[in-house]
Amino acid sequence: MNANSTIHENTHGSHDHEADDPTAPFNEVETFNTIWEALKWKHIRARVPVCLRKTLHNRYMLGNIVYLGYAIGILIIDFNPQVNGSADRSSADQNSTCTAPVMPTLDQPITPNPFMNQLYLGFSVVHIVSAFLYWWAWAGRSWLDVIMIPEYLNHIEAGLYLWSSLWYPNEDTLGGYYTLAVHKIELTAAIVELFASFGWIMSWYMTYTRTLGRGFTLNDPDFIAFSCTSISSFVYIVYNIQINVDPLQYGTNTLYMYGDIVYFVGSCYYIFASLRDDNWFWFLPLSGQYGIASGRIRVETKDLPQIGRPVVLMIDPCRSRTRNTEPVGPTVIDLAIITSL
Repeated sequence: MNANSTIHENTHGSHDHEADDPTAPFNEVETFNTIWEALKWKHIRARVPVCLRKTLHNRYMLGNIVYLGYAIGILIIDFNPQVNGSADRSSADQNSTCTAPVMPTLDQPITPNPFMNQLYLGFSVVHIVSAFLYWWAWAGRSWLDVIMIPEYLNHIEAGLYLWSSLWYPNEDTLGGYYTLAVHKIELTAAIVELFASFGWIMSWYMTYTRTLGRGFTLNDPDFIAFSCTSISSFVYIVYNIQINVDPLQYGTNTLYMYGDIVYFVGSCYYIFASLRDDNWFWFLPLSGQYGIASGRIRVETKDLPQIGRPVVLMIDPCRSRTRNTEPVGPTVIDLAIITSL
């Protein structure tokens, strides 16, 4: 669009229709020379209402906001001493008269923290809500579509974490039945999360509109978000393997905190990606430069389709091949039988 044209509005949130959205960033045809030129009042007045309406109708943004709240809550539990009870433990250690360190054993009791257990249970429910919202965000897609597989894996992972959080109050010792069972459940959940992370990359590849400034590049927030999700899954797997091999590290091994930090960074980039898709960042340089509009660049390629691949259902490999119903000519044996008759 040129400087004097009006902006047409299309607030449909489906991936299948984003290529028809004239306000999508990859359909942008207006160029700017400086950021100050892009932030003139006439552009703000014309673009912000459209971006706001698109964001309010964006199902992915709702899922990303819940996902971000979940990541922030986990970080609060990790680093707030008043919440995780580390402040009480440090004051008790200062008042203790014992100077000799006590070596932990499998029979060492675990001091329960009812408040933290309730927080973990509540955030597990939020995790399930987030998984449902991401499934719900695939508007116009069949529930049998293969791109739904990572969403179902996300539900399984969230259910496993809910299961483990329900067993937190039953932990009594480092080697107790419920404690060891929690370690195994959370290791399974971390492995499922890793498969879901690679599945999201697959879904993104199959449905993503790739053009200038979008794709497998570090300037794409989607790419960084998926990378953070995969890295955090690897961190959780390593942590849970260490805890399952040596249960005495439970409570002292803080490797999972680094995974939570990377998890939070990924949730922020999911927000940035949704805002970018709603064209909130029209004033920023595209691919590191001004004076170019992605909507005026059309590269015909078979390897990177513009609107993704067609729908593939999970039951497609199980379907039988179409039978050949065309008339078949008489064989040599049939002609011999007819001749003898």
